[in-house]
Amino acid sequence: MRPIITGLVVLTTAVTAVAGLCACASTSDPATNSPMSASSATQPARAQPGQKEPFMQIRLRIGASEATARLYDNATARDFASLLPVTITLHDLGGREKAGPLPRELADGQGQSSYRAGQLGYWAPSSDLAIYYREDGFTIPDPGIVMIGEIDTGLDAITDDGNDTLTITAA
Repeated sequence: MRPIITGLVVLTTAVTAVAGLCACASTSDPATNSPMSASSATQPARAQPGQKEPFMQIRLRIGASEATARLYDNATARDFASLLPVTITLHDLGGREKAGPLPRELADGQGQSSYRAGQLGYWAPSSDLAIYYREDGFTIPDPGIVMIGEIDTGLDAITDDGNDTLTITAA
């Protein structure tokens, strides 16, 4: 009786291993439906350090001006998307960014001390959305800014003086 049980254990282990190999070999890229190797299935394409691929397009409207942007695929950006549509009042900070309070706190994420013009960030200490329009070498203090997206077109709509009421909607 013992040799039969041992044989079944060995057979079950072998079947499980083969099934695992087949699952790895049949992984496909959902964007192109083409096969991917196990190593390429785990590596994000075009992602920047600390950020993932964009997951949602949005529109930012100030007065008659409009900008388009994309949100990154991270927990803070997804939580921000759950607020849409949202209207906030912006104020200028340091000649480099426009910022305004969101209606509630967002899921916290990995803060960083640097930014690029055109990026959207979340400043957790005051629950502010920040839109960077000029780089001046300023280092963001702890806990850092959580980057949630970036402007694709119309950054000048953000920098124009005048109406600072910003409405953000899904595109």
